[in-house]
Order: sequence, then C-alpha cells, then structure tokens
Amino acid sequence: MTDKRALKILFDKYWSPAKGWQRNTVPEEDFEYAKTMGVMFDDISLNHDEIIQRAIAQCNSITKTQVVDAFLSSLSTRRLELRSALGSFACGYKLPLHNFKTQKGSVTCSICSEVSAANLIDLNVLNFERYKFGGVRHLQPSYIYLDLSLFSKVILPKSTDFDVKIIKNILDSLAGLTEGKLSDAEKAIKNSIKGNKNERAHIIATMGYCGILNVPDYKPFYNSYTPCSEREYSAYTKSDWPFPADLWLPKYGLDQDAIQFWFGEYIN
Repeated sequence: MTDKRALKILFDKYWSPAKGWQRNTVPEEDFEYAKTMGVMFDDISLNHDEIIQRAIAQCNSITKTQVVDAFLSSLSTRRLELRSALGSFACGYKLPLHNFKTQKGSVTCSICSEVSAANLIDLNVLNFERYKFGGVRHLQPSYIYLDLSLFSKVILPKSTDFDVKIIKNILDSLAGLTEGKLSDAEKAIKNSIKGNKNERAHIIATMGYCGILNVPDYKPFYNSYTPCSEREYSAYTKSDWPFPADLWLPKYGLDQDAIQFWFGEYIN
C-alpha cells in the first residue's frame, strides 16, 4: 500500500476537502520524503517522440490480465490508482509509433494530441489525479506512460468472486438501459458498486475506452486506434465526458465482443 504520509503530502498540494482544487507549495523536506516513497517526482522534460516511445513501451511491459485483474480488485477495495490502469492500457493498446503530425489550427499532434517540442511535464498532478479520481487523462500518452510505469511497480492484489459479481452487475445494469442519455448510465450502476458519482462516471468512461460501450462508426481502441483529429464529441456543450463514451447513448447497447475480450475469462 502507498505510504500514507507521502500520499497526504501529494493531496495537500492539489486538493482541499473544503475548497477543491488548489496549488500549494510543498516544503522541501516533505517533497523529498514523498519522492523517496515514489509518490512525488521532479518534473521531466520530454518531447513528442520520447513520450510516444515511453507510453508504448509501458503498454508492452504489462499484460491485459494484469490490468483487468487490478481493475476488478479495485471495485471492492476502491483503490482508484489501480482502477486507472485499465483505461490507460486500453487507450494505449494500439497507439501507433509515429512522428509528430501537425493538427490543423492547433499546436498538438493530430494523432495523439501531444505537443512536438520538449516541455516540462508535471508528473505530480497526474499522479494526484490517478489517486483521487482514477485518472482523467487516459487519452494522453504522457498520462499513459506515468500511469502504467507506476502500475508496473505495484504488488497487485488478486480479484475475488465478489469483484466479479460487481462487474457482472455493472454490465447487466448498463445492458438493461434501452433509452435515455449517457448520464443515466452512472445512475444505473449506483446500486452495483460503492463509491461516489465521480468514481461511477470514471467506470463508465473506462467502459468507453475498452469499447464495451457500443459507439456507431468507431471501432474499439483495442481493435484500432482512433487519431484525435478523427474523434467526434457530442453536441451537448456542457458535456465533460471523454471520447468515446461522450458519444454513447443507452440505445446503442454494449459490444459483446469487447466484453469477452476484456472480461471473458472472469464472467463466463
């Protein structure tokens, strides 16, 4: 388990229970302690090609079974840092090795959305998001790299029959939706798993990354990587759901092939 003092140092930098997001200065002694515990890091400078190479290398260094089992175990333990890995792995599964390709009207890559030149990456805010929310930037190769590199260093717990029961209930609840809107999915799984609204929304987003949410005209990431320039988003301007979950409606149903690909060995 993560050192509690180090984790508190990380959280105190970015989060206040009363006010939410914040940016505090961490005392040097505390920062060094959190670094020693592998929870905080110095910023690193990486260019586009280095980020892509590292993200792909991390995806290749772990297995589908590892990330799926960790995801399942997190359903009962609420270890969100372990839950995060499945989304990152799914998004990076077919990430192509590529050079920077200019995206029209943007300074980011049309394939992966990273910038070209070397820039400082705040690994600490990414790790905070990993622990606090289960990650929020799974589509970004820089997050994939950090998430999976830390995941590879963890002694992974084993999922239980209870965890399998939870994922079955989640999938059954989603499959039972035949009308309505995307936000109804989060509400539908409320009785299937302990956790808050953000945690449930993260699970729905992960089902999108895995291709379990059937989205017309798009192949699941595990079959084919969709470049960011080819991703569409819903017309609902207030939506903060990530692609491709953002495009899903209950009437589209679930992709049974994707369910089998990720969870078949557990739920059959």
